[in-house]
Amino acid sequence: MPWVVWMTFLFRAGLLIFLYSLLWQLASFFEIGRQVSAFYPAAGVILYFVYRFGPAYIPVSAIAIMIGAHPVEPIWDWGVLQVTMAIRQLLFYSCLGLILRKVQLFKMPLIRLSSVSILISGLLVTTLLSAIVATFLMDHYLSLNSQERLHVLVSFWVGDLGGVLMFMASVSLFLDYYEKANRDEDLFINGYLRPVILLVVISTVTTLLFIITGLQPEYSRFGYLILLPVAWAASFYGMRFALFTAICVNITAIGHYILLGLDAYPAIELQTLFSVNLAMAMLLGASLEERRLAMFDASHDPLTQMLNRRALFSEGNALLERCKRQGREMALLMIDLDHFKTVNDHWGHQAGDQVLMDVAECCRKVCRHTDIQGRIGGEEFVLLLDDATPEQAYTVAERLRHSINKVIVPGTKQAISTSIGLSHLLNQEDSLEDLLRQADVALYQAKEAGRNQCRSVMISPTPSVLSEMAS
Repeated sequence: MPWVVWMTFLFRAGLLIFLYSLLWQLASFFEIGRQVSAFYPAAGVILYFVYRFGPAYIPVSAIAIMIGAHPVEPIWDWGVLQVTMAIRQLLFYSCLGLILRKVQLFKMPLIRLSSVSILISGLLVTTLLSAIVATFLMDHYLSLNSQERLHVLVSFWVGDLGGVLMFMASVSLFLDYYEKANRDEDLFINGYLRPVILLVVISTVTTLLFIITGLQPEYSRFGYLILLPVAWAASFYGMRFALFTAICVNITAIGHYILLGLDAYPAIELQTLFSVNLAMAMLLGASLEERRLAMFDASHDPLTQMLNRRALFSEGNALLERCKRQGREMALLMIDLDHFKTVNDHWGHQAGDQVLMDVAECCRKVCRHTDIQGRIGGEEFVLLLDDATPEQAYTVAERLRHSINKVIVPGTKQAISTSIGLSHLLNQEDSLEDLLRQADVALYQAKEAGRNQCRSVMISPTPSVLSEMAS
């Protein structure tokens, strides 16, 4: 509905103006000369909104620039310099946003090394060109000397680069947390409690280091040691925690720079520290994520995201040995979809692929985190249930069968059925291949009995047994 579109546009426009105004005021705390800030994240707001939501937000960005500067420099007091500087900012960062929209390899949140490389290289060029134009304008209207021109050029370039990188890193982190939180209700406890505790330690060490080096001019060069925790976080925890650490370290440095007046750090050196900190976090974090993705792709089926045959045997043998060593039971479920070939023949491979993905999701839902799931053939899946008795395994198999019966072929009313064979770890001499052969025999019995049923080498599915399991 049109009113929904308009309400969404007005909400985003209001958010853009609010964020820009807030960050403009933050940048004013780092003013090191007329029209020059040592740290300018506000331009990142324009870049992101134009990239994410399109050219309709360029006029909104122009309004944000006028409103953002209002408390300090009301628009009616602007001269030609202020107007041209505002146009410069709007032009460069809107253009970069529009370019990023067209680059297919660039995605937010930042995970892939390609996205990080495109962002950093794009910002290096954009901020440099913006700084050159800003220096030219200020020289034209304020008549700068050669030393002042160099200072303005470097300050503009590195200040905008560090500020925009920090804003884009913050947005990437927010998007990543938001997406993960929607999929995992226990995200913080399961994934971030230990890193956050470590981050507290890092921030404390950073605080002490920055105070010591900042109060003693002869030790100021050692301030770059605050890059070490960021490198450590990126190397061990990947992009998400690397960005989180870099942002916290930068905020810690900013806070001490303002509150304690650490004059041992020239503004340009502090700007460079922020930029290098964030760029290093992005590059190292993305490199680790690339390695993780490569390892995942090598061990998982690309369609269902389940373990492939080779990885299933590797992890399955490890689980089998643990169960033997610790005296635990283990069950193997072999799942085969009934008449699946007709799905591909009648409704196409795209419909068949969707069915396989839906079945894989059904398998994931009945498994615990200690169980193993894999796809070993076209429509064949295997589940390894850790510490499961024959009765428990049969109950899981029946639950899975009923769940798969609810899967519908896309675009039809045709439901899917499955036959499941079960085997169990009975002897210390049993191998994973033995369990697979036994489950395959049970699966054959289920198909011979009419399909859409479960068969176990240990349990006969009499009505009394089934009713007991259902209860």
